[in-house]
Amino acid sequence: MKRIGGLLRSEWVVMPLLFVIAAGSGFLLASGTVSGVASPLAAAVAGICHPVYGGAILLGSLIAYITEDAAPGLQFLLAALTAVVGVRILFRETYSPHVLGVMTALSCTAAGALLDLVIYPRAGNLPVYLLESVLTGIAAYFLADGWQSLRENRRISLDPGRRFTYAVCYLLGITALCGADFSWINVGRCIGIAFTMLCARQFSEKGGTLCGALTACGTALCSVRLGMPMLFLPVTAMLAGFLVRLPQALWIPVFFVMQMLSAGVLDGSRGIAKVFVEVLAACGIYALASPVELYRYLMLSQDDPISQSCLARQEQMLGAAVQELREEASAVMSRLTVAVPADPVASVRAQICADCKNCTYCWKLRQELTERAFRQLLHEPERNSGHPVLDNCIRRSRLLSAMTGAAHKNALMQMQRVHVLQSRSVTLEYLHLLGDLAGDCAGRRMRQCCIPETQALRGILRRCACEEASCYVYRLRRGRYAAEIYTRQTAFPEAAVQKLLQRQLGTPLLSMQVQHGDTIRYCFCEVPAYRLEQETVSVHAPSYERCGDHADAFCDSAGNSYLVLSDGMGSGSTASLAARIAVRTFRRMVCSEMPAATAIRLVNTLLMAETNTENFATLDVLQMDADSGEMSLWKSGASPTLFWHHGRLHRITAESFPVGIMTDAAPGKRRLFGMEEDLIVMTSDGISEAEYPYIREVLLRHPEPAQAAAEILAKAPVFHGGVCRDDVTVIVGKVTLSNLSNSTNEAAPAPVKEGQIVVNNP
Repeated sequence: MKRIGGLLRSEWVVMPLLFVIAAGSGFLLASGTVSGVASPLAAAVAGICHPVYGGAILLGSLIAYITEDAAPGLQFLLAALTAVVGVRILFRETYSPHVLGVMTALSCTAAGALLDLVIYPRAGNLPVYLLESVLTGIAAYFLADGWQSLRENRRISLDPGRRFTYAVCYLLGITALCGADFSWINVGRCIGIAFTMLCARQFSEKGGTLCGALTACGTALCSVRLGMPMLFLPVTAMLAGFLVRLPQALWIPVFFVMQMLSAGVLDGSRGIAKVFVEVLAACGIYALASPVELYRYLMLSQDDPISQSCLARQEQMLGAAVQELREEASAVMSRLTVAVPADPVASVRAQICADCKNCTYCWKLRQELTERAFRQLLHEPERNSGHPVLDNCIRRSRLLSAMTGAAHKNALMQMQRVHVLQSRSVTLEYLHLLGDLAGDCAGRRMRQCCIPETQALRGILRRCACEEASCYVYRLRRGRYAAEIYTRQTAFPEAAVQKLLQRQLGTPLLSMQVQHGDTIRYCFCEVPAYRLEQETVSVHAPSYERCGDHADAFCDSAGNSYLVLSDGMGSGSTASLAARIAVRTFRRMVCSEMPAATAIRLVNTLLMAETNTENFATLDVLQMDADSGEMSLWKSGASPTLFWHHGRLHRITAESFPVGIMTDAAPGKRRLFGMEEDLIVMTSDGISEAEYPYIREVLLRHPEPAQAAAEILAKAPVFHGGVCRDDVTVIVGKVTLSNLSNSTNEAAPAPVKEGQIVVNNP
């Protein structure tokens, strides 16, 4: 079987088979008519095909013309096909839908002008040819656009700007297929009924009514006689759409009976036998095609996009209002200055020495010595009470008592001042975070839910006895599926739900879960193009029982990979506390759909609030986009990151403060564009730059993360005199390309901006 499958996938079998299919399509499309004139759809299809298959369509049309099975006016179609194929041979590397549409329209226009002005002069058909050329170019554009969208995103976007044109393409296709009219069956009507049944079953009454109306119009455009039995097809499909909850074994006979009754009333007994065969064949085609779920290839809007857009706009306005509040609060706080405490030495001097008879001697003749003695007494009254300058003070006891009270009062006022200033800074930072979170929530609301897939997931949850769970399925930026389930069920059958959902969507899924309180959020996403294989090794300094570094590697709900490394100040438990707070908080927030940049700001604010300013930590975060392979690197006081790309080691640094020192400290950000097999090496400050040449040799010998990380860690003590004087952590990540994804790394990098490092493919 494997040998047969490999043979069927080889070029020597696939290309001839596609050539025969294209020739048959050309023969079939040449038989179609639009109001008695040959349908131009064959020229539109040839305009977006490879020249080989465009030539096959031309060959099929010529066979139809020779056998006299072609539609009237086929001369223009043949001339247009010849011109289109010739232009495609000259510009066969062109794939842009706009260019293909314009080339097809111009080729048809040139063919029509040659036909009307040279070959058949004075025929007067040039205006008709021009109109058909424009329609053919438009059809070619939207066919190319739909095929490109289907190839890149695995779906066709049915936004309001494209729905009408795709409907016209479907109508022209049905019209062309109706030209294949045999004595016992009409191909166009049969396929149109089958597709109408599929839409009615999967998209309820809306899809059935729309597809039925287009099918009826298409058959009527080909011939009024052919369109008469299809007149009630939209009504039949609408009624069938209301009965979608019926089992398939009952739903198909109900549709068959309704369509036969409507056709019998309209067409009488003249063609009822032919209609009977067509509806019966259509039911058979539908039964075979019913497992094909159309919503996989179509991007539909939500049932209530207006309310979703309204809520998103409201949250965006809330975010803007919070940001304005932050700016106003900052301006007000800058004007409301915090009073600096009065000089305690001056107040004690005014209180004790003002009416003393020795004041002139102490503060005029020995002012510098007296003030220095007062300053020392202010900081340590008991220790400096025996200062030589104070031996001759006649009010020594009163002075010591007043200075002690002034020292306590000054310390209290200084603490209050620092507390007020720190509270201001933290308040402004919290307002900034609140505005960012509101904007992030608004962006997530714009994510459109896939209604048919969500209904299918609800059915799976009902089958698994998870009635209380809420769920929805949506599409990510590159067209991958993602699903979320929220439940309080402790024994949730995650494996069974994942298996059934994979079967329903027809694609493998990754899973993760996050718990907040008694609610668990299960996330499933389609396997992405890029993933990070990673290995993390660490060792603590001999004088401490635990490592002060903390590292983690995980994926978010969209499949994006993260590598996180934090190095607390110093070593041991104290350093480990800040590092663990930083890494665990970052992971919890990112897995809860918070953007990485906002999560880093939150970590910084949290460390400022929960720890003192001497207990800070570095934070090194790498995020890899699962679809494009683009990597974003945030560095907060962290050691350089090493990027191994095609035998070259790149050192990536960024000037920034660690988290937990300043409330408004922004991390340095870098962007990387790499390829499969690239390596990322993240280290703590226990690895010095003297080891970089050795790390390069290690990566040359051992491109696998586990071996590379182990060798780098084993070599670290050698560069420190044989002893690890600090905690050492090494993370080695390797970019891998999934074979299950259709994504590629051929997209051009974004424009280079300040703060970016771009490594182009050689």
